[in-house]
Amino acid sequence: MKKAVSCAVAAMMAVTALAGCSSAAPNVSAASKGGEKTTIKVWTINRHDQDYMKAAIEKFNKENKDNIVADYQVYAENFNQSLDIALSTNEGPDVFFDGGTAYTDHLPKGDLAPLDKYLTDSYKKRFGEGVFIEGINMQDGKIYSLPAIGTTPRLFYNKYIFAKAGIANPPATLDEMAADAKLITEKLKKDGIYGFAANLKSPTSALSRSLDYILMRSGGVESGYDFKTGKYDFSSYKPILNAYRDMFVSGAFFPGSISLDIDPLRTQFAAGKIGMYISWTHSEPGVYQNQFPTKEEWDVAPLPTVEKDVKGTQHINLAGRWFLMNAKSKHPDQAWKVMEYLYSDEVLAGYHEQGLGMVMVPSVVAKAKKPDFIQKWPNLEFNDKDQVWPPVPTAVKPEGNDMYFSMTAVITGSTDADKVIADLNTRYNAALDKAVADGKTKRIQYPDFNPASPSKSLAK
Repeated sequence: MKKAVSCAVAAMMAVTALAGCSSAAPNVSAASKGGEKTTIKVWTINRHDQDYMKAAIEKFNKENKDNIVADYQVYAENFNQSLDIALSTNEGPDVFFDGGTAYTDHLPKGDLAPLDKYLTDSYKKRFGEGVFIEGINMQDGKIYSLPAIGTTPRLFYNKYIFAKAGIANPPATLDEMAADAKLITEKLKKDGIYGFAANLKSPTSALSRSLDYILMRSGGVESGYDFKTGKYDFSSYKPILNAYRDMFVSGAFFPGSISLDIDPLRTQFAAGKIGMYISWTHSEPGVYQNQFPTKEEWDVAPLPTVEKDVKGTQHINLAGRWFLMNAKSKHPDQAWKVMEYLYSDEVLAGYHEQGLGMVMVPSVVAKAKKPDFIQKWPNLEFNDKDQVWPPVPTAVKPEGNDMYFSMTAVITGSTDADKVIADLNTRYNAALDKAVADGKTKRIQYPDFNPASPSKSLAK
């Protein structure tokens, strides 16, 4: 039976590697020299950086003095499925990319190796303060991954549209954003131009990248969860929901936003039909250079806040984890050597300079040349208002519609904010209590949590 499963895994790996068009085979010629080599398998989901990473791995294979050959494979199409099968049959890679869910999927199964024995205090210091966090890259005080890259939302706006509408600067507050969106629409609707857009076809995608981060930056909660009390409290969403409702009901939203996906939104922005929208720092520059090239002059601004003063910070998404080590690796020390190289200033500096990802490691950022897109759009760069926040409790499954679906009903004018907020508070706290009672999650509470400096209450 195991042999049959092993064959299935091998077949899937072969098919997936071909589908991804991205296999990087071991350096066989190097492996034949200087005695027996140890092969360390490395898997990733990323296709966008494969040329750079393959070159870096080839350099490692040629120059390392530890008789290690890193076999770097890209599984762009079926990464999670391939990883699940491989790890369950003890045929998994020695090192693998988080891929967004690998940490949360495989830590409970015991598939991940803690890295603490390799991490000296001086080595950890290069990653900065407040980046080793329970639920992000730590569990029960043990470190399972290290930070490397991240992303966070910004306001993307069309400079020509703003100028044509007589608006000198991007909005700093929610009220200004709503007023600007309505003014743009009032003056330019005749040309098919509208003030604001959101990809409301997917409420979670649209609102988790906007409402949540506006609220964190304003000094509020994360995804409705109050870390001080260890309970859900959606009351601070009210002014944001009302501002969005004002834009939508007044007609300042791009027509059809309720059924708009992110790429169709981007095509309209590239065509000069949308004044502004909110999205991720890592994705939009490449979108308008490669996917939807545009001659429109656009720029980037910080997210607006509820009040003029910025009272909080916003979470750096994807931060804290990059690569993980297989707990069942037969060569953990050699696997760490490969991980250490992948996290080196040399590799990450080149990664940053080529614009392959927003590197957040201080030792790298201090010496790396700023990529062209940051030089052109400085507000894409991380600053002191971008920090790592703790995770909210997992396995919280409220009955009925989720928070983003419910909030969309407020935005479109179908119901009012107070009613939805009260309902969300009731349903989410009931679901949290049940998940805690069932042992499916833990109540996360930091009584001294400060949204302006989360690292002070989270640093390990």
